[in-house]
Amino acid sequence: MEHYIIIGVKLNDRLQEQLDKCLPAHYSYFKEDNPEFLQTVTVNGERILGKRLKPGTPVGMLNDYVANIRSILQKICPEYRLSESEVKIYAQTLIG
Repeated sequence: MEHYIIIGVKLNDRLQEQLDKCLPAHYSYFKEDNPEFLQTVTVNGERILGKRLKPGTPVGMLNDYVANIRSILQKICPEYRLSESEVKIYAQTLIG
């Protein structure tokens, strides 16, 4: 069993629409399994676009993760305005 903390944004219809319209050159920012960029994970049946935090990440780095997520989303979805309250912390457990 593996436990992860994820910081990210719930994929709603409006955000998904913007992701579907993004330039193919930007797919690497969220479609590949690259921990340097955004990844889609399922937490309690909800699709979350975000980053897995490394074990032992200092709490003080949370703002850096939020800034990174906001920066990437601004680049790939310039028409989507991400509010501060949309970025949340999620817990995920993988069994197996």
